[in-house]
Amino acid sequence: MLLRDKQVDWLEKRIYLPLQAFQTFVTGAGVSDGDPVNQEISSFGFVGGQVNAAGDAWAHVMMVPYDLDRSRQVRVRVWFTSSSSDDDTPTWLVTYSALAEGGALVAPVTALDTVVAAYATAITANTVIATAFGVILRNTIGTTAAFLNWKVECDAVGGASANELSFLGLELRYTPRKMSGQEKNLRAGRRLLTEGPLGVQLHATQE
Repeated sequence: MLLRDKQVDWLEKRIYLPLQAFQTFVTGAGVSDGDPVNQEISSFGFVGGQVNAAGDAWAHVMMVPYDLDRSRQVRVRVWFTSSSSDDDTPTWLVTYSALAEGGALVAPVTALDTVVAAYATAITANTVIATAFGVILRNTIGTTAAFLNWKVECDAVGGASANELSFLGLELRYTPRKMSGQEKNLRAGRRLLTEGPLGVQLHATQE
């Protein structure tokens, strides 16, 4: 019997996009206010994007991972640090856009299906901090999507002073599809739609 992806509980893959992979919206029209400064944090060798005020934002464009199983959810979370040990509760807003080959450029304005919750745990100065995960639901990233355009914005500083918070990077978690060929819903024996070797979507009536 040949194995299919749905028969295997694949370990999630992880992609980390460090600050250095992002650009800031500091020229032209941009999609966000703010003029964040990227610099080393103390003398630790970590480079962070300092949040001067709510609205500071960063963007990154990447190709959709070739082995992304589009019938599974994608999870994202923000890594950051603070120069102060305060009970600040910053909110990080992650949005994106999915672009097909030949499609028009689109700003990253699509909200996650489950947004990243405000950070609500006591902060210790100069530690690496991760938010809870936000979620893009399965079958949301279309089979023709070639690029993902990400935007990470400090939507609210939650009591932090100017330049206390620093954005470190964005983490992506997704389930890989490793098998080629037509996939199959083994629970009911129904087959999936396919538009390419790894472009898989469930029918609208399937989970």
